[in-house]
Amino acid sequence: MKKPTVRRVVVVTAVVTATMGGGIAIAAWTSSGTGTAGAKAGTAAAPTTSTADVTALTPLLYPGATGPARIVVNNPNPYPVKVVSVTGTGTATGTGGIGTCTTTGITWNTQTPTANPIPANGSATLTLPTAVTMATTVDDGCQGATFSIPVQVTVASS
Repeated sequence: MKKPTVRRVVVVTAVVTATMGGGIAIAAWTSSGTGTAGAKAGTAAAPTTSTADVTALTPLLYPGATGPARIVVNNPNPYPVKVVSVTGTGTATGTGGIGTCTTTGITWNTQTPTANPIPANGSATLTLPTAVTMATTVDDGCQGATFSIPVQVTVASS
């Protein structure tokens, strides 16, 4: 069996020392601890609505027909939302018809629109194609009227 040379002993000693020294350096500079972190959730603000321009809205309503409605949804939140549903909450009123429009005959059909992101602190106009139905018992004076329908808009963060 050959005896180790001085050179071989020095190389092996250097490699072992470098490896152990590196491990010691890591152990000397790495540490961890425990504690708690804090965060606070915001409060969602309710969306608001405003009247949308309906002058070019088609098809127009007539007794017995279902047609579109248009609504502007305003998002006051600092994050984007999408409209989950639009539900009627009261009696529609009609203005600008050819006469008295007391019995509007308008009912709201609950809507669940899709692909309608509303940007943070922004607004969007939604056209809902089958939102309203006009009964056959509507007043003749409602011909040519524009209808205002109270609704509730539900949104979810997107």
